[in-house]
Amino acid sequence: MGNKHSGRGHLSERCRALAEEIFKEIDIDGSLTIDMEETAKWWDRNFAIVNSRAMFENVDRDRNGTIEFNEWIDFWTMVKHQGYSDDEIYEELTNLKNRGSWVQFIGTQVHAKAKD
Repeated sequence: MGNKHSGRGHLSERCRALAEEIFKEIDIDGSLTIDMEETAKWWDRNFAIVNSRAMFENVDRDRNGTIEFNEWIDFWTMVKHQGYSDDEIYEELTNLKNRGSWVQFIGTQVHAKAKD
């Protein structure tokens, strides 16, 4: 599915644009953050709660219950850093845009930061 090491580290413009488009669709209230309620509404009947939880487990780095735009883009950039090709990322973003299920990318699991 493409050369996993070409252009490693930088999210292509087409992937970034599609990721941004999806974020804006999910962000119903235009707050530049996504919450669990918005994602559940967006997924509607395609295992909305399951997909929402999986997405938040992967993307919500600070575990504050919202995904900020920068967290969203940083996540997709991290996927690229893990060696996934632009074609693979674009394919998954397209699947997501069509309300497909959330995919767990190997090496992208986010762990909550330890609190003092």
